[in-house]
Amino acid sequence: MRNINMAMLLFLPVMLVYGCKKMILVESPKNQLTTDKVFADSTSASAAILGVYTNFESQFEPNYSTYLSLYTDETGYVGNDVANNEYYNSSLTSANRVNQNTWSVLYGIVYQCNDIIAQLKSNAVLSRSLNTQLTGEAKFLRAFAYFYLVNLYGEVPLLLETNVLVTSKASRQTEALLYNQMIKDLLAAKEGLRSSYMGAGKVRANKLVASALLSRIYLYQKSWALAEKEADAIIESNLYTPLEVPANVFKASSKETILQLWNQNGFISNSSSIPSAGNIPQYKITTDLYNAFEVGDLRKSSWIGAANVVTGGVSKSYNYGTKYKNKTANTSSPEYLVVLRIAEQFLIRAEAHAMLGNIKGAVDDINVIRKRAGLSPLSDFLNIQECLSSIAKERRVELFTENGHRFFDLKRSGQLNTIMGNYKPGWQNGMSSLLPVPQDEITYNRNLIQNPGY
Repeated sequence: MRNINMAMLLFLPVMLVYGCKKMILVESPKNQLTTDKVFADSTSASAAILGVYTNFESQFEPNYSTYLSLYTDETGYVGNDVANNEYYNSSLTSANRVNQNTWSVLYGIVYQCNDIIAQLKSNAVLSRSLNTQLTGEAKFLRAFAYFYLVNLYGEVPLLLETNVLVTSKASRQTEALLYNQMIKDLLAAKEGLRSSYMGAGKVRANKLVASALLSRIYLYQKSWALAEKEADAIIESNLYTPLEVPANVFKASSKETILQLWNQNGFISNSSSIPSAGNIPQYKITTDLYNAFEVGDLRKSSWIGAANVVTGGVSKSYNYGTKYKNKTANTSSPEYLVVLRIAEQFLIRAEAHAMLGNIKGAVDDINVIRKRAGLSPLSDFLNIQECLSSIAKERRVELFTENGHRFFDLKRSGQLNTIMGNYKPGWQNGMSSLLPVPQDEITYNRNLIQNPGY
């Protein structure tokens, strides 16, 4: 990973240009390293795009996944932090600091990508191949940021430039328009990105990385044939199979990883919440999630730990997530944050198969996941509703605490209010399916409208 380390060292001055500022109101940097120097050679230009990945890893994730798991029925919370409890009770206020950070970081990433795309468009110094690759990465990352923005907040401003006179007054756009832009960006990214990964590891986007996000977006848009096509291309490439045993899925060397976010120390910051012996986990796996696993499921034994805590002479067991094992720095067997992996693609293709009437194909894909988990295969004679229920169950136990999948899956299937309304007393059917637009953003931009109920 020496090449990435060097790039990150070079990225430090670039942070002066692309440091996060409050969005949507973002001014051009003053008295700092100018963008013409940032893009004056291949090393500094590559460092600029690496900075966007870094912002995803260090500022957006993994905290985002932690809070979205709290927001649904995946984890509980032990503590008295106000912002955490608002997520746990699914009762966010528009002043919630974590929610403000989520919005600001995502729009900060959009700003970075817009600036990189604009600078590369007029750049005559870099080689055409590198310019095309970096532009493709920026468009992929912009689409990735908008995917989260739309699914968290619904209609949001669509920003494709860095002019503060425009961004400070931007109004919300329809989800259809936003998804169209994501798809446009990803199709362009597929055209420009290389087929192979750049550098060591799977830490930068290539063509199949763009396809992986495209397949997810097509699935959410109910474009079943297109979702099937993208997932099929990834699976049939044979680059990410066979699936790893559960204990190896989240290692940096995992074969099934499509995209992971590199970090210098080989452990993700969220792993610090793994409890020490005798302590209650801060984030507990809920009983509902724990009971969703079948007997003998290897994912349950590998990805969920148990803490036995003695209080007043009485021992009680608490479950917590252990998908990532490293709690401290580990460069000999590092773990990087996984954001796209092949198991999701099998489940995307299974759902697309089912919706297109190919029940056998769907069951075959489900059984690839079940085989890895040490479970018996499903019958080929499922009807479509049984098949979709099986896919939903597999998505729950395969993708738990990852990237907000549970929240998004319940929303797109129309089950969110029913399931969460029964699970959480404070759940509000008219508002809880979207997070509030941070109050600061509405204060700075009068064209922004708050989500209903907040």
